[in-house]
Amino acid sequence: MTKKFLCFPILAKKDGIMKKEKSMKNRALLISASATMIALALVLNCGDKNESKKEAAAPAATAAPALTPELEQGKEIFAANCASCHGEKGAGDGLAAANLNPKPRNYKAPAKEWKNGPTEAGILKTLNNGIPGGTMVAFKYLGDDKLKLVAKYVIHLTQN
Repeated sequence: MTKKFLCFPILAKKDGIMKKEKSMKNRALLISASATMIALALVLNCGDKNESKKEAAAPAATAAPALTPELEQGKEIFAANCASCHGEKGAGDGLAAANLNPKPRNYKAPAKEWKNGPTEAGILKTLNNGIPGGTMVAFKYLGDDKLKLVAKYVIHLTQN
């Protein structure tokens, strides 16, 4: 009688035969996925314990020196006014950079590529006047004191 129902899915469904087949397929799929996840976790967890200790110690050895209070202030002003284009670390990769042409200055670029030079005086000139015909706007409204702090922080970024 079971064979008769397998030829007619509607009748088999009434009998619960198809439900049982689906349930078994789902169970097999669940077991297979679970076994894969366990195997993946084991593979990722296995490794040289000493290697992970070395990796954990490495960042402390290469950490940049603490910023002076003056550089900290410059960093805050930079974050509020410059990082959207130049990026947090001055690589020219801020969120707005993708839509700008020409692209924002990468502070690691060679000195010859800087419009006014990578000196404090050159950076202050750029901050005060912007770059005519470019996408760099003037920040003269911030005032001389804040601009000097930003210039010093930019110089710090070029060296670190």
